[in-house]
Formats: sequence, C-alpha cells, structure tokens
Amino acid sequence: YPGIGPMHSWLYETGRVQFLSATDTEALEAALELTRLEGIIPALESAHALAALSMIPFKPSQKVVINLSGRGDKDLAAYTNYLTNTEKQNP
Repeated sequence: YPGIGPMHSWLYETGRVQFLSATDTEALEAALELTRLEGIIPALESAHALAALSMIPFKPSQKVVINLSGRGDKDLAAYTNYLTNTEKQNP
C-alpha cells in the first residue's frame, strides 16, 4: 500500500505487526462505552484503537495497554450529533 512508510511495510511483511481498521461508528460506540464505564471522554482519533480491542481475542490473563492521546471535549459536537441521530433511528 503506497500510503504507509517503508518501516510499517517491512513490519507488516515480516509478520511483526497487524493493521486493523475501525469505522467511525465503531469508534464512537467504543468511546461512549469508555465514557460510561470510566468517565473518560477520549479523542475520536484514539477511539479507533478502543474499537479495535473487540477485534482481538485476548485471554483473561493478558494485559492490554492503550495510549489515549488527545481530549474528547473538542469532539463533543461529533458525539452529540451521533447520539442525536442514533436516538432518532432507535426511539
């Protein structure tokens, strides 16, 4: 893929990294779950990493570390818009 750099390409080709993707809806749902459970509003960019958690079958004994960078307060309009549209679709 021409959009990734040579280091990422090499890591992928050697099997040392796996790339996952999450839709914006999956990211918003993951962010809202974190907000409900922990009271943390993540930036939407970091919320994509949260969404990817559900794609990986972790063992209960495994520990997972995610770096949540940014702040979600700057994304409140996107959160509000998503929640408003979701409520309209599912009254």
